Amino acid sequence: MTQLSKSNQLFKLGKNYISIKKEDPHYSWHRALIKHLKFPLDQHYGSHAIVLLAALFVSNKGPVLDLGMGPTSSPLLHRLALEQNRSLVSADSDRQWIDYFQLRFGNQSFHRMKYVEVKTETGVEWSISNLANLEKWNIVSIDHRPGPRRQFNLVLYAEHSDIVIIHDTEQSALYKYEKGLEMHPYRYRFTKLKTHTDVVSKKHDEFIKRIRYLLESTPDSYYLST
Repeated sequence: MTQLSKSNQLFKLGKNYISIKKEDPHYSWHRALIKHLKFPLDQHYGSHAIVLLAALFVSNKGPVLDLGMGPTSSPLLHRLALEQNRSLVSADSDRQWIDYFQLRFGNQSFHRMKYVEVKTETGVEWSISNLANLEKWNIVSIDHRPGPRRQFNLVLYAEHSDIVIIHDTEQSALYKYEKGLEMHPYRYRFTKLKTHTDVVSKKHDEFIKRIRYLLESTPDSYYLST
C-alpha cells in the first residue's frame, strides 16, 4: 500500500495497482480486502473468504462458529476474531485439521477448537455435538463434512444464528440445500467466483442488504486480478 497524496492511496492488487480516495465510502472496506485476502482470489475451496470478511465487517461483534476448517477460512476468521475482540469456535471432523491449527495458533482463549468424531455416512454426530447451544451465535459458517449433513445444520442454525454462510451453493441440488434455504427469508447468493456462497438470515434483512452492497460494489478487478 503506497501513499499517493493526502486524499489518495495506492493499493497493490495481484500484479496491478488501484488508487482509492480516502473520502470514498468504501475506503475502509478496500483496506480490509487488501489486509486480509490474497489475490487473485481462490475460485474454489476458499471462494467464501470474501463473503466471510464482508459478514464480519458488517456485524463487527458477536461470537462466530466455523463448521469445517480450511487453509483459507480458518486463518482469516482467527485474525478477524482477534482484531474485533470476538469469540470463535472452529469445529471439524478431521483430527488432522484440529491438530494443525492448534499447533499453528496455539492456546488462545478467544479461539476454541472442537473435534467432532464422525463415524456415520450422514454425520449425525454433528447433531449431538451441542455446538448450537454453546453461544448465541452472530455468524455460523457451514462448510463441513460429510456434505449430506450440511442441509440439516442449515435448518438448525436458522434458529441459532443471526447470519449463516453456506458454501458450494452452485451445487444446491447435490447438497439438498433448498429446504434449509427456505427457512431463511433473507438471502443473497454471491456468484462472482466459480464456487458460489450464500449468506442468509431468518431475522436480519439489514445485515444481508449491507453484505450484498459491499460485495456487489466491489470492483470486478478484485475478482479478475492475476
